Amino acid sequence: MNEVGRLELIRESLVAVVNEMRANIIRGSYSSIIYEGHDFSCALVTSDGRLVAQGLADNPIHIFAVPYSAAEVVKTFGDDIHEGDIFLHNDPYTGGTHLNDILMLYPVFYQGRLALFTAARCHWGDVGGMTPGSLSGRVTDIYQEGMRIEPTRIAERGRMNEPFLGLLLDNMRIRHERRGDFNTMHGTSLKAAEHIQRLFRRFGGSAFLDAVEELILRSETLMRQRIGAIPDGTYHAEAYLDSNGHSPEPLAGRLKLTVDGDRLIADFTGSSPQTGGPTNVGPAMALNAVASVVKSYLDPQTPVNHGSFNPITIVNPRGSFLNATLPVPCGGMAECRAIMVAMMVSALGQALPQKLVGDLKGGANHVYVSGPHPSSTDDKAGIFLLYEYPAGGTGATIGADGNHVVRAFPEGDFNVVQPAEVVEMQCPVRIEHYGIRENSCGDGEFRGGCGMRRDIRVLVDGASLSVLADHAVIPPFGVAGGYSGAANRFVVLRGGEVLQPSPVPGKVGGFMLRKDDIVRMESSGGGGYGDPLKRDPERVARDVFLGYLSGERAEQRYGVALAADGSVDAGATDGLRRRVRAARLMVRVAAASADDFDGPRRRIGLSPAVAARLGVGEDDLVELATPSGAAALRGWVRMAPGTDGEALRLGPLGIAALGSAAGDRIEVRAVGAIA
Repeated sequence: MNEVGRLELIRESLVAVVNEMRANIIRGSYSSIIYEGHDFSCALVTSDGRLVAQGLADNPIHIFAVPYSAAEVVKTFGDDIHEGDIFLHNDPYTGGTHLNDILMLYPVFYQGRLALFTAARCHWGDVGGMTPGSLSGRVTDIYQEGMRIEPTRIAERGRMNEPFLGLLLDNMRIRHERRGDFNTMHGTSLKAAEHIQRLFRRFGGSAFLDAVEELILRSETLMRQRIGAIPDGTYHAEAYLDSNGHSPEPLAGRLKLTVDGDRLIADFTGSSPQTGGPTNVGPAMALNAVASVVKSYLDPQTPVNHGSFNPITIVNPRGSFLNATLPVPCGGMAECRAIMVAMMVSALGQALPQKLVGDLKGGANHVYVSGPHPSSTDDKAGIFLLYEYPAGGTGATIGADGNHVVRAFPEGDFNVVQPAEVVEMQCPVRIEHYGIRENSCGDGEFRGGCGMRRDIRVLVDGASLSVLADHAVIPPFGVAGGYSGAANRFVVLRGGEVLQPSPVPGKVGGFMLRKDDIVRMESSGGGGYGDPLKRDPERVARDVFLGYLSGERAEQRYGVALAADGSVDAGATDGLRRRVRAARLMVRVAAASADDFDGPRRRIGLSPAVAARLGVGEDDLVELATPSGAAALRGWVRMAPGTDGEALRLGPLGIAALGSAAGDRIEVRAVGAIA
């Protein structure tokens, strides 16, 4: 066998080990979020913490952070790592994601020398904290989110530290599930180590480890070639999270992406400071987000290892909500990662317009319903814990609509939502509606995917609801002139009345439910691509027929008139499209010496006449869009009497992020005018 064939065999053998780890965890785990939701991932890493292999179905949000955690374990224990040791970690400030994601690292030795680690990161349904499920939109510090585990040796030389493990599990709800998931991760790690030892014997341990290094080098070489083909330059993007869960003030993310030869530098300087709510994330997520997009855009075909990351440099100052420090909570790490992915999509899309894509539905959309379980016989587990994580629409790109209610490229094999049969079997609830959410897609020549609507009736008293989500105020953006998708929405229906379970949308902590309350989850749609007036009218008619769009929406956004039988009225459509186009508010970009910010908010100065025409007032959210640009640029209205209604002043960062230039004509529109 030649060298290339041998390397490929070794690489696929490593991936096969990871895939068997996945199968064992699915079959052996106790928590439905793992065996049904697939909220877990597996990997192999080198002795110094570099990623060697992952499976195609593994979630990048878990795996791309493993090297950071593994390096922290090596830093903490140094040469004091032995055969039979087991390490746990979930601390966000030293490489974890959020506290629910428990990482188990198991060292594998060759001839007495540490060679590799097996890694399994699983989302445990509860890790303690102030609300069932541990994730809440209303927490104020990390201690309210559960048990935080810095690099910890839970077993030494094969001997389990049962008192310490008991201390952890005794502070988590539904203890037997947590213990069962721990045992599954342990058994999976042992079996993976056995397979690696067989590979050492088959290929020779030293030769095998040399091949691992060669595979990493080859991946780096290929990625440097792909980056080198991108035009050199600096590309800017900005995006917002709704809030920290305690005030309506948004959080601003800012990115300067520099392509310099075969290197890529992602600089998040200027993002909002860390907050006292759950929308923070530790240091590992910046590389995680950047690497996910770079790998997906530039080298989606080859298996993943650490070589793909080596050409990437991250600049992410400590103390921002994108690189938080103790003691702020980090439960909303998926939402923070989502905003970094969105900015990368926008910035890299400016460099590679053919790959530009609308924004995704947001983060993880954590929804927990918990309460007394009427049929429980175990007084230590006398509650039910329903964890829902509704997927939404994906963004559109040139030539292709987004997909409805699916996971997107940064999310791996994580499922859309739990099956109704499993939910109703395990919890005293009934799924009363599950389907496409009409009019949730981002409109465009190519429309974003639709979100979902799911109604859950609670069949017992004493239950509670917690939600940690974003994009419930500021929806996913469109690109190249496309429109936003609908925002996420989480409400409670009680006796015909719609209740808002929190004063801050998308952030709920322990809202008390009554028997027969209905929890309604409506997830956002993906951002659109291009001008909706350019969409083929027949495709619009089909979308209406399938229930993706209403007839009213087809007229308002797409300028398509439908006859009584649902067919396109061509004559009426031509006239309607002319009227819709004429009604748009187009202004000329005028360069300002500096961007206008009020705290995190970009301010966009509008004359009273322009604001009245848009139907907006002071502090309302608007966006700027141009067909030649990337993401729509969001900002809050500042009423500016005396300004020229035909011009809009933008500073250099705004012009760069919009992908525009002084003198260009751009559209100004209200955000969320059509729900």
